[in-house]
Amino acid sequence: MASSAASPPVVYLLNLNDVGAPDVGGGGYVNLPSPSPSYTLRFAIQGVSSICREGKLWINIPKDGEAFEREKFQSLPFVPRSFCQ
Repeated sequence: MASSAASPPVVYLLNLNDVGAPDVGGGGYVNLPSPSPSYTLRFAIQGVSSICREGKLWINIPKDGEAFEREKFQSLPFVPRSFCQ
């Protein structure tokens, strides 16, 4: 009997520097693959980083029912996640 084990989820980890920019070489540009199949994008922020205090993620993903506009952004607050609870 063959098992039909599901593939493990794909997770990308993006380290952010103290000002919230991607901590990568080449000017901070990040090119992610198409979201099909879906994947998880996680942000790693140092606890002493200034963006831990009321930091926001600015995205140009449209809200449901809205058309995509490259120059239209919305902000999402960073919500700290503690593993010590």
